[in-house]
Amino acid sequence: MASELQVDAIKHSGGTSALTIDSAGTVDFPVNNCITIFGLTTQTSVSSNQQATVTGWSKLNSQSNHGFKPIGATVNESSGYFTPTKLGIYKVEADIHMYNNNSTGARWVQLDLAFTPNGGSEIAGDVYNNIPYLQSDTTYNLANRQRFYNFNHANDKVRLRIAVSNSITLKASGASDFDTQIMFTWLAPPQS
Repeated sequence: MASELQVDAIKHSGGTSALTIDSAGTVDFPVNNCITIFGLTTQTSVSSNQQATVTGWSKLNSQSNHGFKPIGATVNESSGYFTPTKLGIYKVEADIHMYNNNSTGARWVQLDLAFTPNGGSEIAGDVYNNIPYLQSDTTYNLANRQRFYNFNHANDKVRLRIAVSNSITLKASGASDFDTQIMFTWLAPPQS
């Protein structure tokens, strides 16, 4: 004989909703739905072959202007460093739109997501793209970076860093276009 459990919500004894099921059968975990997106606010020229932090981010926070508002606990940004308000395993993705309008190409563009765990040494790779210069037109390129990080301390942080062999510009316009973005999606509780 099969039995059937019929509930609208399962709550912690402290009263917080941990799981809800609507009449269509959609299961929601409101405490764990955490997504934050930042857009680069202004065009940024880069000409140094020394790694630098990409700064000038704005949180996308308007359904009307961005088609997106942060969901759940959000990530904070200060001087290009991002720290989540909720610890956990995060998928961090960056879409970097850049262009070159110099008379020569950028043989290499280093774009890395760099993670600093608990005030320790920064962890990053050396991930490169290039931007050729084709005839007399501005040349555009899109770089994507994706990493999974375990934010298990309050002072864990991540940044997007850049270095180039020749001058390029990171495209951005903040409030209306979404040329360069960095996105944080909470996946699971932190691991010790």
